Amino acid sequence: MLMLSRFSRSYSRALLEESGIVIKDQGPKAPQHSQDGIIQNDSDSQTSSALETASLISCVTCLSDNTDSRGGNSLLLPPNTVIPYSKILDVRLVPRDSASSGKNDVYDKYPDSDASRPVDDCDKVHHEMSIDAFYRKAYHPEPDQGILVEVVFARPRRNDLVPKTVTLLIDRSSGLLCNEENVDVVEKILERSYKNTKRNKSILVIINPHGGRGRANKIYVTKAKPILIASGCYVEVFQTSYPEHAIEIARTMDIDKYDVIACASGDGIPYEVLNGLYRREDRAKAFNKVAVTQLPCGSGNAMSVSCHGTNNPAYAALSLVKAVEVRMDVMCCSQPSYLDGPRLSFLSQTYGVIAESDINTEFLRWIGPARFELGVTLNIFQRRKYPCEIYVKYAAKSKNELKDYYLLHKARIKQSTLKLDFDFSNTDSGSSDGSCSGDSIDETLFEPKWSLDDPVPSDWEMIDQDLADNIGIFYVGKMPYVAADTKFFPAALPDDGSMDMVITDARTPLTRMAPILLSLDKGSHVLQPEVEHSKIFAYRLVPKLKNSVISVDGEKFPYETLQVEVLPRLVKMLLKNGNYVETEFNIL
Repeated sequence: MLMLSRFSRSYSRALLEESGIVIKDQGPKAPQHSQDGIIQNDSDSQTSSALETASLISCVTCLSDNTDSRGGNSLLLPPNTVIPYSKILDVRLVPRDSASSGKNDVYDKYPDSDASRPVDDCDKVHHEMSIDAFYRKAYHPEPDQGILVEVVFARPRRNDLVPKTVTLLIDRSSGLLCNEENVDVVEKILERSYKNTKRNKSILVIINPHGGRGRANKIYVTKAKPILIASGCYVEVFQTSYPEHAIEIARTMDIDKYDVIACASGDGIPYEVLNGLYRREDRAKAFNKVAVTQLPCGSGNAMSVSCHGTNNPAYAALSLVKAVEVRMDVMCCSQPSYLDGPRLSFLSQTYGVIAESDINTEFLRWIGPARFELGVTLNIFQRRKYPCEIYVKYAAKSKNELKDYYLLHKARIKQSTLKLDFDFSNTDSGSSDGSCSGDSIDETLFEPKWSLDDPVPSDWEMIDQDLADNIGIFYVGKMPYVAADTKFFPAALPDDGSMDMVITDARTPLTRMAPILLSLDKGSHVLQPEVEHSKIFAYRLVPKLKNSVISVDGEKFPYETLQVEVLPRLVKMLLKNGNYVETEFNIL
């Protein structure tokens, strides 16, 4: 039976505006599909359905969302709906070959002469030709009416995002196109949709199948993968099989094949990936080539919350394809046991209540984040103290100095982001891949300034021993969030050249510790007088207890002297809008 799908496409008329694509009104609606199949879905609609199927595999009843309630084969949006550029994943020109080439489906079906056609089909041929002409005129507009495109965008559905396809007739006579001639509309939309970032990224996804209480792979496949595929990214997947497997993957991978390493896991896999890259012989090239990011599929997703502003895998995937590459500081951790070289830390190091609560509750991991809260509560009530010696190289010692330091670097980062936007607006093509290629690093930046084997430098300060002998919490970090609802380091910045240090005294009364802990979600705990909060360049911790734990990025480290310093702007990561999620530290 003759297929006229190319001439039965429902579409909406739309304008390109600064905020996004604005739906002007609904064009002609495709007729109902008949039982005999004369009008059928085309291959593009099948592609759209495949994307939705991948995303909604667990909900069969929602797979027909790509059709409107009247049976059309493309999503129709109400007038005045805005599709923000930030949600647009891909754009395709709807080909006009059938409408403009003079070819006809009937003659394609019957390529021979009239004499060779079956006699019984003659009347049907003439009937189908009239249908063909009708739908050609009604459902495939002429070029002077506008440009017909398919737009794939991320549409909210319940708590997630799913890719949806809408066919739009873009008006050339108004909006952003009114004063432009011979503009490539598809390219115009894509440029604004992928401002300051590279399109069609090549991504290596590393999944810890045990993450997220064994659900990491399912979470990735149903929530994150559809967004990546719909955006035109090349995706290759590895699953880890044993502890530190991700270190080996990152150490031996073909670095030239990928733009991004996406860790579909908790915070353990990003730690392993960074250290695997750090151990490569061509580590400078590796850190210049790839960006590291997280798709939150584990129990601890601090990197995603801090960098993408979300703990949701679908929203993190959208941020991944849209985010800006930013060079970020990491922390270099030296210990006597690590004779083969230091380890990198992207998140935090801790000794005392937090470390004990994290590491010593691993056997309760099956209950989720509540295990950590339970451990902290128990240790606080027991008022355990963790004596040590702490030597510090300060960047900003007092809270007032810290506030000034923060505001100075916050303004610099904002200025850098504005410059990216200015460069985007003033390039010939209006596009930028947002890469850090002009800010390359070399081997000299990998070497620590201070050796653990040397005496404590003379310009470092020793923390008052009375406080050091009564440490409750010793916590140093580089990202604002250490968990989805815990803004422990609200003054952290991606490349200010420093770490945030927070210290509490185990002798602090419970009546004061309770409000401190209850304000962790807001980040206002650092303002309390009982909390020491400083910016530091480096420190050396010498624990005194016979048995305890030190935790680095959630990993158990040897219980011995630990020295840490900042390695400025060593690693490329993907940040939404070019900065950490807003913490509002400046208005706390």
